[in-house]
Amino acid sequence: MTENLRLTTDTDREAFYQLYQYAFNNHDTPTRRTFFMDRYQHGWIYGLHDHDQLVSGLYSLPMKVNFHGVTYPMNGIGDVMSAPEYSGRGGAGKLLTAALNEMADNHIPLSYLAPFSYAYYRKFGYEQVFNHTQQEIAAKDLPVIKPHDFSGSITRYGNEGLALVNDFYATQPINQRGGVIREDWWLHYLTLKHDWSVAIYRNANQQIEGYLIYDRQATTFAIQEWSFSTPAAFERLANFITKHGTTFETFSYEAPSDEHGLDLLANPYSLHVQTTPYMMARIVLLHDFLKRYPFINDLVPIRLAVTDTTLTLNQGIWELSVTNGQVTCNRVTDTLDGHSDLQVSIQQLTKALFGTRSLTSAWQHHQITGDLAEIQRLDASLVQTKPALIDYF
Repeated sequence: MTENLRLTTDTDREAFYQLYQYAFNNHDTPTRRTFFMDRYQHGWIYGLHDHDQLVSGLYSLPMKVNFHGVTYPMNGIGDVMSAPEYSGRGGAGKLLTAALNEMADNHIPLSYLAPFSYAYYRKFGYEQVFNHTQQEIAAKDLPVIKPHDFSGSITRYGNEGLALVNDFYATQPINQRGGVIREDWWLHYLTLKHDWSVAIYRNANQQIEGYLIYDRQATTFAIQEWSFSTPAAFERLANFITKHGTTFETFSYEAPSDEHGLDLLANPYSLHVQTTPYMMARIVLLHDFLKRYPFINDLVPIRLAVTDTTLTLNQGIWELSVTNGQVTCNRVTDTLDGHSDLQVSIQQLTKALFGTRSLTSAWQHHQITGDLAEIQRLDASLVQTKPALIDYF
């Protein structure tokens, strides 16, 4: 019988909060308690006890993501923690394995998390998939922006602006590369956690064409999101940013991918750009993910030998084909014996299917093995655009 590690009582909730405070060196404040408890009520919460004391915990947040037009359920893992006296005894790993198995039982094909250690989470099948780009420029180096179209208008809001731009957010292509579909409860949680400002650009017909979400820090104008669909929206929002040049010393933007606009600047040296690793992802149910995957080309049958030591329902040799957009995916055997065209771990397959790194590149780096011609053939059917993710949990 599988051990039940879910936490469900009010006493469990308070114990989880107190362990969270201690493990992450946080301080109890009314604001922190409010946003924490708001998020907690939406999660699948797991914990381990020793002598009636909670010593390890984590949450698994049921969400949805937009992956190139396909809506996938995804559970986000967070607050992976152990009391210091219990650290190193495998508690967190036991809880993570339990969470992954419950996802599989409930047909959740994907999971994301923010790692404290990439090596640690790779042991459980996660892989680094998403990057962010940190961009910073001094106020004195801000470019001069002269908009060409003044027919629209910009309106400033507080956190209530998040809900106003949510439909626009959902339509933007960059947020359809694995980005979170922001449900009402998640938007509410964000308003509780952050004290953000929102600037919305509307055209002459009062239609939203762009927005900024930003944080006014002591000396920095910190842009959290910058989205636009027209040149006019870009210019007006960029001009809005530069109008703060006498108020802040520096301007920063954390972009949800490793793309940048250095070539658009008269002096690219003025913008400091650093690409940093962001979230990891894991395919929890390979069959469910592949059956709905947005293949870009048809594919004659190919056999993949997939290794997944944590979720053995993914391990084995799979035969995959795509005909007129219809996907056929069957596990031929649950062992790795027999003929296969390529041999790949669940981590490397996740990167390839997400568009982070091609299978051909992985083969060149000796991360997978197999017939190169077959590998290239499969590559030609996979998403080519790198994934992007703004949200954090």
